[in-house]
This record gives sequence, structure tokens and C-alpha cells, in this order.
Amino acid sequence: MEGETMRVSWLGLNGELKVVHQARVLNISEEGMAFELPEPAQLVTRVKLQSEKHKLLGEGTVRHCQRVGSKYVVGVEFSDGLRWRAPDDSVLEPVPLSDPG
Repeated sequence: MEGETMRVSWLGLNGELKVVHQARVLNISEEGMAFELPEPAQLVTRVKLQSEKHKLLGEGTVRHCQRVGSKYVVGVEFSDGLRWRAPDDSVLEPVPLSDPG
């Protein structure tokens, strides 16, 4: 999923709903992921992660946010049992995220 885009939404400091329809995924691990946003997301904010292509719908908690050039790199820890599992075989294309339930 690295290099792919997904929809990210969260509540800003003033309670306003923020939505980015094409947040670029930078990396992913079993318990979290990093992506680019055009504006910062506050630490410990809950974010909704959605990708129809990868059948992903879940939440994460912001653990890292750093400005890099004109964008912000945001790292989230998955919440509510959402996990990513690396494939057992060789990877020839991006791997979808899934809820283990």
C-alpha cells in the first residue's frame, strides 16, 4: 500500500471535520502507518482511515506529526484491533489492509 492514497478524516482543534481524500501512504507496519497530510493533525487525535480499493475502514491514533517541506508526515497507531499482516509469499503488488475479525 506504500505510495498508494487513502481517505483520512479527523476533528481539528476547533471541532471542525477535516478530510483529505488522497493522503499518500509512506509506510506501513503491523501496528500502524505513516502518510502525508497538507496540514497537521494533533497528537492523540483519532483519525478515520478509509480505502475502498484496499477494503480498509478503521481508526488510528496520531502518535507523530512533523512538517516536511509543504506537507506533514503523520504516524498513527492502529486502534480497535485493526492490524496489518505481511504476506507469507513474495509480494508482486500492494497488499491490502484487513481487519483480523
